[in-house]
Amino acid sequence: MIARVIARIRSLWRGVRHRDDVEAGLDDEFRLHLELRAQDLVRTGLSPADAARQARLEFGSTERYKDESRASRGLRRIDGLRFSWLDFKLGFRMLLRYPGLTLVGGFAIAFGVWVGAGTFEFLSQVVSPKLPLPDGDRIVALYNVDIRKSDREPRAIHDFERWRRELRSVEELGAFRPLERNLNVAGATGEPVLVAEITASAFRLMRTPARLGRTLVDDDARAGAANAVVISHAVWQARFGGDPAVLGRPVQLGTTPGIVVGVMPEGFGFPLAHDVWVPFRLNALDYERGAGPGIGMFGRLASGVRLAEAQAELAVLGQRASIDFPLTHEHLRPRIRPYARSFMNVEGASAAILMSFNLPVVMLLVLICSNVALLLFARAATRETELIVRTALGASRGRIITQLFAEALVLGVAAAAVGLAAARFGLQWAFDTLVPELLDGNPLPFWFRSSLSPATVAYGFLLAVVAAVVAGVMPALKITHGVGVQLRSATAGGGGPRFGGVWTTIIVLQVAVTTAFPAIALFVHQEGRRIETHDLGFPANQYLGARVELDREAAFTQGDSTAAALLARYSRTVPALERRLEANPAITAVTWVDKLPRTYHGWTQIEVDEGAVQPRDPRGHRVSVASIAPDYFDALGTPLLYGREFHSGDLAPDVRTVIVNEPFVRRVMGGRNPVGRRVRYRDGERMPTLERGENDAPGPWYEIIGVARDIGTTNGWGRAGIYRPVAAGGAYPLHIAVGVTGDARSFASDLRDVAAELDPTLRLYDVMPLSAVTDRELAFYAFWVRGTAAVSGVALLLSLAAIYSVMSFTVSRRTREIGVRVALGSDPRRIVTAIFRRPLTQVAFGVLAGAIFVAFMVTQVSAIGAAVEPLHQRTLATEAWKVVLVAGYAVLVILVCLLACLVPTRRALRVQPIEALRVDA
Repeated sequence: MIARVIARIRSLWRGVRHRDDVEAGLDDEFRLHLELRAQDLVRTGLSPADAARQARLEFGSTERYKDESRASRGLRRIDGLRFSWLDFKLGFRMLLRYPGLTLVGGFAIAFGVWVGAGTFEFLSQVVSPKLPLPDGDRIVALYNVDIRKSDREPRAIHDFERWRRELRSVEELGAFRPLERNLNVAGATGEPVLVAEITASAFRLMRTPARLGRTLVDDDARAGAANAVVISHAVWQARFGGDPAVLGRPVQLGTTPGIVVGVMPEGFGFPLAHDVWVPFRLNALDYERGAGPGIGMFGRLASGVRLAEAQAELAVLGQRASIDFPLTHEHLRPRIRPYARSFMNVEGASAAILMSFNLPVVMLLVLICSNVALLLFARAATRETELIVRTALGASRGRIITQLFAEALVLGVAAAAVGLAAARFGLQWAFDTLVPELLDGNPLPFWFRSSLSPATVAYGFLLAVVAAVVAGVMPALKITHGVGVQLRSATAGGGGPRFGGVWTTIIVLQVAVTTAFPAIALFVHQEGRRIETHDLGFPANQYLGARVELDREAAFTQGDSTAAALLARYSRTVPALERRLEANPAITAVTWVDKLPRTYHGWTQIEVDEGAVQPRDPRGHRVSVASIAPDYFDALGTPLLYGREFHSGDLAPDVRTVIVNEPFVRRVMGGRNPVGRRVRYRDGERMPTLERGENDAPGPWYEIIGVARDIGTTNGWGRAGIYRPVAAGGAYPLHIAVGVTGDARSFASDLRDVAAELDPTLRLYDVMPLSAVTDRELAFYAFWVRGTAAVSGVALLLSLAAIYSVMSFTVSRRTREIGVRVALGSDPRRIVTAIFRRPLTQVAFGVLAGAIFVAFMVTQVSAIGAAVEPLHQRTLATEAWKVVLVAGYAVLVILVCLLACLVPTRRALRVQPIEALRVDA
């Protein structure tokens, strides 16, 4: 049986792939049979002409035998599904003949392709990152892994020198050290930039010439050579105004002077997303083995060498090092990986899970196209006579389905082209605006591109094919079902296609989405407005905030002695900065905090010795924690509600005091006075501001000495907060809050100048008024509002178009019935009710389903809100308006849907008996 199936499949495949050869073979075989029979007849005495005629009569119709051969191979079914240029030509005509359906359906499909292609491109770049460089797939990263910690060991300056000498499978082996420095230019305020101290081999490896000047060369790393500096295109534009005479300009990176020797082209950011490149001058002789700053290494696989071969050679070098230097290398294992994957390693199940995020997008497209199918079904129903005539003339059902699919495919491909263009610009906006906001201002790696890959373009058009199958084949199957019965009953004024349960479900689901999505967008917008309009109790626009950091050689590692040295220098520099600022007459106050008001605060779980309400979580109440200077509340002009503020004595190591905010009193204490009560660390996220006990036991007790008003200690839904005192420079990093006379934004450059004059290594990030610190978080909320609003708009547009199509279809199918009932004197209101009862019921069920979903969401949100603010503190008015809003929106959706019924209703009431009989004649 299996052999027969395989043989049949091979026969079908040969018939499809070599159709002309099969047809020619059949002709040759039939001609041979006729010639042999004619020769036999000639031997009986017939003339050649009579013998040929007699042979043809005996053999019969060759076309019938060919058709039977095609049927045996399955080719007749293939023929029924073949496209012709006329199908697509008719599809283009339909786009112009029905402009309303073209715009609505095309916009809907384009929206689905836009979301789908954009999602696919972004996920593809995360799962399969590729360097946009010559031989980018052969560029690799090398590093050591400490198998005891299951983590990288970046201190590998000695290994770099050894690998560069002995490793043969990797060419242009280089290294870099990531730094952050203030870039100071004459006549401009210094600002932090990402610097790569890098070997010159990087630029040979990248094969990317400089836009202006030159890149780094090996001689730049020699002792005594001038400090060459190469800058990015973005820095050239932002800090030098795109001046073509920038070459030779002196600059200063922290405390190190340099000369600009080149400008890289736009988009270049190797090794990650760096702005400035300087020569790599680290010498292994200056450090003990296993010590020194952390570095990264890179190179290109030698010609003909595979990654596994390079890993094998590197493993041999690692084994030798573990034997030669057991104290430092016994637990180190060298690794080599594709360069981009060394930073973003998403493989196996993780990659599959990540790419599965495309499934909801495909489901959204199917939902959208199901509604487009409803529109195309209504259009196809108006062409019922045409389809019946084609069937009567011999067109098969498959041929008609193919034609309708081709028409939908034309619409889908046109929409896909628009959707792909939108996805291209959408990714550009997301990479330039949204993603940096979500990454707290950090840029994406340079290999992320907003352009669409060929795979994404193919995926977009594949989505168009899926859309055409859903929107074209589904209505085609429905419209051609029982076409013979339709042919017999057409003259009787009945029959024809009807809307069934599938279409009813689509309408109900679409109206439900139309109802629910805008309500969700409204609630998200409400949360954003709550953050934006929260009253801090002080003029936030008169306070300038900034994160203050110092230059350091590399990121801290466990047990790193440089961390203690940095903190010691930080504790000396920060108070000096405070004193200089206070000497400025334009400054009214200076204070410090580890998290600025209205920014995300980490949380911890605490318990209170007595008097607290029972927490919902058995592990304890979840609260925000912040470390503040003792004069924090006084500097902001927000005196405590009761209790006392911190003073210098609270900074003593053996003193443990805290201040809580007003939401803490409501949520944790149930409105009772917390002063004198004690709190301690319980469980949850590890926070540096509350001490953990040994072996995860509860930490020491802290006494509550005062209650402050809520000045923005937010952490999602939780607003209960605890403040601990910290000395200026006692934690790293801290945020400074500077009160000024007038608009704080105008003092930003002065603040940078004061910091640079005090210490060039002092870097200020996110210098902005405290009134603007939530801009990034609000941008995220705004993105979700715009996204849900866009989906809602598509859903609403499709709902209106679908309801209008249903109504128009209903009137056209029941024209004769309406005319007869009008002639018999029926009340027009009863006619309208009878005709539109089902569509209006569908709309009502959809609105009800959407309202139930929104009510469920409101209930969940209220439950979460109750955990933040107990229900007895929430007034009935604050909750009732949500119910009224949802009900009002549901009524609005019904009214809008009724507007879609207006034109078909008027058409139904104007049907005259004579007109109805003429239609059926």
